[in-house]
Amino acid sequence: MTGSAMTAAEPPPEAPLDWLFVMPGRPASGWILEAICREIGSRQPGSWRIVYQLKTLPPARNYFFAHYSTYIYHARYNPSIFDGATLVWYTHPRDIRVPIDDQLAAFNRAHRVVFTCSQNARAWARIGLEPGRSCVVLGGADPALFRPHARGTGVVGLSSAFYERKRPDALLALVERLPHRRFVLVGRNWTAFERFDRLVAAPNFSYVEAAYDGYPAIYDRFDVFLSLSTLEGGPIPLIETMMANAVPVASRTGFAEDIVTHGENGFLFDIDAAPDEIADLVERAFVLDAEIRPTVIDHSWDNFAAAIVRHAESYHESPDPASR
Repeated sequence: MTGSAMTAAEPPPEAPLDWLFVMPGRPASGWILEAICREIGSRQPGSWRIVYQLKTLPPARNYFFAHYSTYIYHARYNPSIFDGATLVWYTHPRDIRVPIDDQLAAFNRAHRVVFTCSQNARAWARIGLEPGRSCVVLGGADPALFRPHARGTGVVGLSSAFYERKRPDALLALVERLPHRRFVLVGRNWTAFERFDRLVAAPNFSYVEAAYDGYPAIYDRFDVFLSLSTLEGGPIPLIETMMANAVPVASRTGFAEDIVTHGENGFLFDIDAAPDEIADLVERAFVLDAEIRPTVIDHSWDNFAAAIVRHAESYHESPDPASR
C-alpha cells in the first residue's frame, strides 16, 4: 500500500483540512486501518491528516472514521463533525460495549456508513439503518504490484496474521489431509498457535514472515489461495492473490461472496465447513481452468479511493441539508 500522511500538504492551522482520518488507538506499524486511510488520502488532491485518540477534532470538510467505535464516541461528544461529510468505515461486527440501538442511532446521523461487504450492509439494513446512509465499497489491491502468473507450482497459499478466528486447527487438519500439496503461510504471530510445532513440522508446510513489499514474490508461488476465517471485513489478501491469478478457496465471510462466484472464479464454503469438505474444494481449485485476475482487476486502490471520495462529495453537492 502506498501514500503518506506525513508528506501531505498541510494548510495553515486556521484552515479546515479537506480530509481528516480518525483512527482508534495509537500508531502501529502495518495496521490495515491506517494503510486504508493512506490509500484514500494519497489519491485525492486536497490536504489530509491522520489522527489518533483525539478527544476533540480539528475542523475538516470530510471526516473518515476508520473504526465505527471511534465515530460513535465523536458523534456523542463532538457534534461539529456533522458540519462536514462524515463517513464511517465498517469492517465487521465486534463487541464495543455500546447497545445496538445506540449504534443504530449514531449510524443514522452519518452521511455514509461505508461497509466493506454486502453481507454486513444487509445485516444493518435489517436492524434499521436508513438506506440512504449505507453504501458498500469493497477493498482493493495494486494491480501493478500484484502481477498475474501462470499456475503450476502445486502450492496452497495463505496470507494472514494469527487469530483464533483464522481457524488454525482447520489449517493443520488440511495440511495433514493433503500431504501431496505444499502449503505456504505468510503472516505474523503464528508461533502463538498452541499446535504450531506440529504444524511447522509437517514436511509439506512452510511458514514465512516477510515485509509487505515481499508479498508479490510469495504470491507468485500460489496456485490456490486459502482463506479459512470465520469473521472478516475483507480479507484484502483475497483480492491481492486473485490479482496474482491464484484460485481462491474461501469461507463465506467478508467480501468473499461479493467477488467469488462459486465454481467459476473460485470456490466458497461455510465458515463451519469440515476440513474434508474444504480439502475437496482445494483439489477442485487445482483443476479449475480459468483466468482469475480479470474478475478482480477493477478492485484497485485507485477505484476504491475514488468511490470513497464520490460518497463524500455527494454530501457537499446536496442542495437540501436534510437529505445529508
